[in-house]
Amino acid sequence: MSTVIVVGHVNHDQVWSLSSPLASGARIVYSGRRVRLGGGGFHTGTQLAKLGNDVRLISNLMDDGHGRAALATLQAAGIDTGYVTLWPGETRFTEILLEPNGERTILNTGGQLRPPFTAPEPVSGDAAYLNALVLDAGLVASLRTIPLVVSQFPLRDASPRPADIVIGSRADFPGEETHHVWERASAIAGPRLRTLVLTDGMRPISLYDGKALKHVTPLKQVRVPDTIGAGDCFTGIFLHGLLQGLIPELAAEQASQQTAEWLLERSRTS
Repeated sequence: MSTVIVVGHVNHDQVWSLSSPLASGARIVYSGRRVRLGGGGFHTGTQLAKLGNDVRLISNLMDDGHGRAALATLQAAGIDTGYVTLWPGETRFTEILLEPNGERTILNTGGQLRPPFTAPEPVSGDAAYLNALVLDAGLVASLRTIPLVVSQFPLRDASPRPADIVIGSRADFPGEETHHVWERASAIAGPRLRTLVLTDGMRPISLYDGKALKHVTPLKQVRVPDTIGAGDCFTGIFLHGLLQGLIPELAAEQASQQTAEWLLERSRTS
């Protein structure tokens, strides 16, 4: 069993399933509305725990009914929540408008400052996963001692962090050459960066080491209207594969297949 430090949000996603695409001035009917837990901390952490890893989550929740229920769900999933901070206040939902074709629009409350990600003491583990913008200095210092660090590609100003692997979505870099994305990732991850991973829906996954570009074709492809959380699920399985000794190409192949199975299972039960 590997110990993995996961740093990321646990969100309360209110998903509105729309009956037609969004259009300016239109009257849109929704076919369903549900609230469920989401965010990189939740999806990646639960995947890693399900695969048998000792997951220690660094995150923040509000100290209300929603936050305490989320804490209980995380604990039931086998996640160590000793580093989850409960803050006074009220949980705010992330509103997600899901169109029939799978396109989604995410609405967050403007002007709300999220608490920083902190740990009350140095943390250690076999690996760490980061899906966070702002990290305090103590946490960054701890990351330098962890042998494998995987970071989600931050799309806004973020704290530099030592990372061996940076994962992002090709859709976030339209028309941009892979080596330019690598340079941006290097500015965040520093000299430890050895692999950039770019997922691209059902299209081949790109893996780039700064010199050579490799592609991994997903073995199992599924079409479901709701792919929310798929990237976080992929990352958890990918990181688990690396901890099991797989090379990045095989870890990505395994992660894409198991993520497709996860999406199918969720579509059957939702």
